[in-house]
Parts: sequence; C-alpha cells; structure tokens
Amino acid sequence: MKARPHDVLGASLCLFALLGLLVYSCAVNPVTGRSEFALVSFSEEEEVALGAKAYTPAVQQQGGFYRDRALEEYIQSIGMRIARVSHRPNLAYRYRVLNSSVPNAFALPGGFIVINRGLLVHLKSEAEVAAVMGHETGHVTAKHSLAGYQRSVAANLLLTGVSVAAGGRAGVMQLSAVTTSLIENGFSRDQEREADWIGIDYMVKAGYNPEGAIKLQEYFYEQLEGKKNPDFVQGLFRTHPFSKERLENARALIAQRYPDTVRNPNYTFNETIFTEKTARLREVQKAYDIADKGDRLFQEKRYEEALAQYRQAILQEPGQAPFHSSAGRVHLIRKDYSAAEGSLGKAKQLDDEFFEPHFLMGVLRYQERNYRGAIPELSRSMDLLPTKQAAAYLSKSYEAIGDRQNAKKYAEMAQ
Repeated sequence: MKARPHDVLGASLCLFALLGLLVYSCAVNPVTGRSEFALVSFSEEEEVALGAKAYTPAVQQQGGFYRDRALEEYIQSIGMRIARVSHRPNLAYRYRVLNSSVPNAFALPGGFIVINRGLLVHLKSEAEVAAVMGHETGHVTAKHSLAGYQRSVAANLLLTGVSVAAGGRAGVMQLSAVTTSLIENGFSRDQEREADWIGIDYMVKAGYNPEGAIKLQEYFYEQLEGKKNPDFVQGLFRTHPFSKERLENARALIAQRYPDTVRNPNYTFNETIFTEKTARLREVQKAYDIADKGDRLFQEKRYEEALAQYRQAILQEPGQAPFHSSAGRVHLIRKDYSAAEGSLGKAKQLDDEFFEPHFLMGVLRYQERNYRGAIPELSRSMDLLPTKQAAAYLSKSYEAIGDRQNAKKYAEMAQ
C-alpha cells in the first residue's frame, strides 16, 4: 500500500521530534549546581570557540572598539578582579570598551565581555563598573548566553525538520544568525535576577562596596521611569529587561548578605581613581555628542548639515576614526571622490581594524571603476564583518575583471 504524503510528513515530524528529545541532555549549572536541560552540552573549548566566532562581527556591527590603550587596560584590570573570584576563573576573559553611544553592555560565551562607551561615560565610580562587569561575568559563568543559543539551535532544528519533512533543504545557522542569537535575543528576567546576585557576590569578593550595584540600578531606574535617555530603551533595556523589582531584590540581597560590608571602608568605591581614569573619555564624549547629531541628520538625508557636524567633531577630536569615516561616507554620496578618499584613508590610518572605512573605500574604488583596487578593501571589510553589501560589490568587481569563479562565489554570499 502506497503511503499518502501527509502520512509521510507526520511520520517524519514524529521522527524529528523524537530526535529532538534524544539530543537533549542534563547539564549542571556551574554557579547554581542545578541540573538543567541543554541541547547537547558544549565543552569549554567549544563554548569559547562559539563566543570567539561571534565576537568580532558583534563588535564591528556596533561601532568597533573605542581606542584608548590606558582606558582599555584600566577596564581589563577591573574585569580581571571580578574574574579571579568568579566560579570559572580559568577562562581567558576579555573586557573591552565598545565605541558606541548607545548605553549597553554584553557578554558572549567563553568570557568575551564588552561595555559601551555610552554606558561607561555615565558611571560615577569603579564600583559601578565592577557591578556591570560582575553582572556580565555572571551571565558567562552561569552560561546564560549559551542557553539562549541552545534555544535558537533547538528552534532551528525543529524548523529544519519541518522543512526536510516537507521536501525542503536542510540549512545551518550562518555567522550572522549566530551573532544575532547571542546578542539580540537578550536574557529572561530570571536570568537577569540571577546575574544581579552573582555579580554582587563577585564584586564583594573582589573588594568593592556592594552599594555600587545599588547606585547603578538606581541610575537605571531613573532612566527607565523618567525616560530621560531613549537610547537606554534601544540598548540596555532591550537586551537586559529592567524593573523596580530588580532594584528592590538587589537591596534586599545586600541587606541580608552584606549588612556590615556596606559600612566597611575596606570595601571601596574608588570614585577618585575612576574620575581620573575616565577624564579623557568624558572629554572625547563631547565630540561624539556632536557626531551623533550628524548621524541623526544623515538618517534624515540632510547630508550637508550632517557633514558640518562631522567636521566640527573632527576639529574637536581629530584622532577618532569614526568621525573621518562618517565624513567620507557623505563625500561618497556627494560623489566628491577626492575628499572621500582623504577622509576614508585617515579613518583607516587611525583604526585599521574598523570595517566601515574599508567597505566605503571599496565602494569608492568600484565607483571609480578601479575594480582591482576595490577587491582588497572589500575583502578586508568582509574579514572584519561579513555583509551582503560587500559581497555584492566583490561579486561585481570580480565579474568586471573576468574572474567568474569568484564572482559567482560572492554573488551566492550576497543573496
């Protein structure tokens, strides 16, 4: 008897559902000690590799790193004080500053932790930084980011099963999907509460006053209730849901666990040191405020006014690569190729690991019909952040010089 199509589909779906149940296993949370269901446990090496794979694209698509060696070393030193007393001190933690005005911070599996310039500039003490770093480190040690990725894999597996059962093609999670699942999905309220108390424990063990965490959350609550900075909704509160309950829970935890610590002078805020170490950042932020106005004007296609803002920002802080790159972008739109080349060349000189000026220089070379000159610039931008736009220009550049094999390769990537 010939099986009917819907019978085959039903049987196939049952098979994939059974497969999904079979690949689930119990993993022990290294922080809580609880057994948790997980989709195929990751080894520590696999966890680090997953975080590393998403790290560079995640950083690049949000503005690249903020370039200040002294500040980088300072932030890394605060982070390592936290890491050394964490549940997983042997991970090779990296604590960096992201060059974005959006107030946020994020953590990737394996110990890749970032705080945005737009959040750091608003903090008042080293203890507040430690609270942020403790919280994000808690996400890593409790494997919260990994859990979110596993949920995405599970959903992908189910959708793939349905597709295959229906006669479609199986797919895999591409790099952009990996980055999105690790960064954009955010954390549950339970995970945020857990990361709060983990972070408070870590900062106390590292010698910081836990009141720093309260001051930080009070500031967040002020932004949430007063709606003073809409960027908080776009950034921190989107991926880290906040509520008054979290603030009250943190207060209760400290009152219960650390009633004497908050009055102990041996547990520090380090406000003076923090003010000194971040003085240059706050000065540079004034120029970024101007450039941010330029970005808003650019989005409204008011290019001349945007360019005026970028030029003013450059006058104040000529050493910031994004200002030159943004000016180059406007010159490119205006087809002022000579000015565009100068601005983009300066941006690359200041920060060769920032993908945007490489991409824009590649577009410039393509528009000049210098296809062989476009290819290395576009390839470099793809190394830093693979995009469909760069792939499309690479395909057309290779086509123009008669390299059909590479033209086809990048055309497929651009789809």
